[in-house]
Amino acid sequence: MPNMTNYDRGDVVLATLPFSDLTGIKQRPAVVVSAPHPSVDLLLLPLTSQLDHLQPGEFALADWKAAGLLFPSAVKRGLFTLDKTRINRRFGRLTTTDRERLDGALRLWLGL
Repeated sequence: MPNMTNYDRGDVVLATLPFSDLTGIKQRPAVVVSAPHPSVDLLLLPLTSQLDHLQPGEFALADWKAAGLLFPSAVKRGLFTLDKTRINRRFGRLTTTDRERLDGALRLWLGL
């Protein structure tokens, strides 16, 4: 049965995402970055618990527990388009502070 759940910008979800080199897939936490749209697809950024060697614009979440995560996590660069049916569940939501940092990272990465 298709996933009919609506997701909002800033929701933290468990999604099936490919590795950046496309050698495989993995279920991992991600944050929804798309605005409301009638599409079945979402735009997501992956999250990681590997906090070493973050690249420009990547950042550790200040309020990872409030986002429903079990471990300290960081937003990674790597924008994915994913069908909502590939979302397994919602963990929580980014706080206002982390959403503002996310917006700044997206502006940096996309040159906006």
